[in-house]
Formats: sequence, C-alpha cells, structure tokens
Amino acid sequence: EINGITFGGVGSGTTLEYVEVAYNKDDGFEFFGGSVSGKYLSSLFVDDDAFDTDEGYQGKLQFIFALVDKDGDHAAEMDSKDNLQRRSFPRVNGATFIKSGHSTGLTNGLIQIREGGGGEFTNMVLTGKAGAGLENNQCGTETRSSALAGTFPNYLLWSSNNVINTVTADTSTLNQFSLSVDCTWASGPSSLTVDPQLILSPNQWTSESDLFQIDPRPLPAGNSFSNLDATSDSFFMSVNYKGAFGSSLWLDKWSYLSLRGLIPDGSVVPTTSTILAADISSSITLKNSNTYYMTQQVFVKSGATLTIEAGTTIKSYRQDASGKAPTLVIEQGAMIQAVGTASSPITFTSVLPSANLPQRGTWGGLIILGRAVITGTGSSTNDIEGLAAGLGTYGGNNDADNSGTLKYVRVWYGGADIGFD
Repeated sequence: EINGITFGGVGSGTTLEYVEVAYNKDDGFEFFGGSVSGKYLSSLFVDDDAFDTDEGYQGKLQFIFALVDKDGDHAAEMDSKDNLQRRSFPRVNGATFIKSGHSTGLTNGLIQIREGGGGEFTNMVLTGKAGAGLENNQCGTETRSSALAGTFPNYLLWSSNNVINTVTADTSTLNQFSLSVDCTWASGPSSLTVDPQLILSPNQWTSESDLFQIDPRPLPAGNSFSNLDATSDSFFMSVNYKGAFGSSLWLDKWSYLSLRGLIPDGSVVPTTSTILAADISSSITLKNSNTYYMTQQVFVKSGATLTIEAGTTIKSYRQDASGKAPTLVIEQGAMIQAVGTASSPITFTSVLPSANLPQRGTWGGLIILGRAVITGTGSSTNDIEGLAAGLGTYGGNNDADNSGTLKYVRVWYGGADIGFD
C-alpha cells in the first residue's frame, strides 16, 4: 500500500495548493518530516487516514478538508517519535473534518495526536460520528494546553475555540476527547460543543453510495463565524470563519465531489435572506433580484401567502441533514401566488452544476394541499405519504377552495424521497 501523496523531507520552498486525494488505499496525504506548507487540500474516502504527519514534520496547513467514510480511519493522525528531536509540530489553522456512520473502529478519534506530537490546532471544525473528536495518547515531555503556547516545538496547543460535536457511532453520545493516562494537560483540553451549522452535513450516511449530497460550508452568521482564533503568521490568511470553508466552495469544478454531483454548483451562495425558513407563517414575497434556496422542507402555514415574482428562481438541495428531500408544501388554508410570464417564468430547480443535469430526483417537489372534496364519505381527508402527521393533510368539503395561482411555472429535476416509508 502507498499513500496518495507522500512528502518525504519536502521543504518550505515547495508550493502546495488546491490538491485532492480520493479513494486511496492507504493515507491521503502523508508528510514525513520537512516543512512544506499547504492550503486548500481535500482528502476523500481514503482507506486509512486522510492526513498523516510524522518524523518531525513542521509545516503549516490551512483550509484542509477530510471526508471519512465507514472504511476510513482518522481524518488526521499526527505522530512524532516520542521525545526525539526534531519533534513533529504541524500548525493547522482552519480544518473541516467529517466522519460517517461506521461499525468498526468505534473508539477512534477523528483526529489522533500521539507519540509526543506537538503543534498548534486552531479554528477547527470536527463533526460527524467518532469515538472522540481528539484522541491523544502515547504522550512525551511536550506540554499540552488549550490556553497557552509553550516553547517551540515542545508543546501541543489545542484551542478551546475549536468546535467538536462528534457523537459515537453506536450510541450517539457526545464525546469530545479521549486521553490516555500518560497524557495530562496543564489546561484543558476543551472545545466548543456547538453545532458548527454547516449548510448540509448528512447524519445518516456511511459511504458515497448513500451520501447523495453535502455542502461543508457554514450557514451564514452561524456558529462557525464566532469565537475565532487570530494569528500573526503571514502564511495564514485572516478570515472571519472557522473550518476549511467560508462562502466560497473552493472544491467547485475540479473536485471529485463536484464531478460526481455531490456538492452544489459554485455559483450557489446561500445567505441568511435567501435560505427559505422551514415554516412560513406570515405572507412573504420572493423577489426576482434574488436566487432562493431550499435546504430543508418548507411549509407555508394556513393564513400565509407565498408570492413569487416573475423571473424568480428557487434552487433546492437534494436532501437535508436527516436525508429528507427539501420540498415546498402549501398547507390547507395557505396560498401560493406564482405568476410568471413566457419570457420570465418562475423556476424550481436543483443546486447541482449544469454538467450534472438533467437528472431525475435531485430534490422533492411542490405540494399544494386544499380543502376540496376527495373520495370518501362526508368531509374525507388524506395525508401525503412521507410527510409527518398533520403536515400533509388534504381534502374536505369545499370544491371552491382557492390555493392561489400557478402560471408559467417550471418544476425541474424533482421527485426525490421526501420521507421514509
């Protein structure tokens, strides 16, 4: 077995940017010593560790992304050679590590730092299923803290501002840290337990075959935009978010995820004002100057009217975090006024790149629920299969019921499962 890319004693004069390893039999990126630094690195579905450092590696890494499926081990394994110099001392500032559900290696940390490894780890986002976020074992004489740096390179700094909300794959129990008895910390370790609020991070996948779609960028104004670690090192870009991504999806067009249609098109940039809320309880108007996004199922409640201007586009993700396809539901007593024109139609479509379209089942669809008569006795009602009880009721005794207007409306590429039978 060989790593996807092996760096043996590679120096800081080397440029390493926008590089990806996918489906490798061993590690994705392996750094044996040296001081090469890198930005915008992606490691996907590898069979061992996404990133591995050893033998005194002292480079810097920013905007690194690991997507670890059921067959993978750690998102990062950071080793040294106990107390031998030179000690490994990676500086990682801005990483997003995600692990799927799995049935082996249940106690493994998403990142493992061992054998006397030092380093600095800041602005990290660790989420998904893992035995712990940080696993620290086989420690040496290096100092370990979540508050203070020590003497280079003989310390390990794990920022208390890092986000770890990993849960165990077997019991769904939050477990941030796993420390061996020889790893005592002067302060900590500690991290935030908040949800990093990624736009789409499914919680029920195990491999690419049931991943369907992911968007590892943080929701605008969400938890990943606060409690940041500043840096004075000129290598690291100063940004207003933690993790590997801000609003720009730098994987667009060249990544395996893009080519397979597992991430949205790079032009998709949801904002707080363009993501449709799960419940619309008062009347709103969608303007044609914006593109709107459905990241979840959207319910227009009784008494509310959803007005959509001619020429407006609404794009939808394939699923939400629980695996349900986003769908627009106009409930009984609510209305939709979607009046387009032949030259300015209203379009419901997918967030996928055009290269991955046309394609059936890329999101749910449009469901309109009225109170007109259906088969049965009296004021019979029924429910849309897949929606939770009470959210998909239709039927009644009013054949003159009015749910609004649809004119020059295009609904493209829908039909995905909206719930579990």
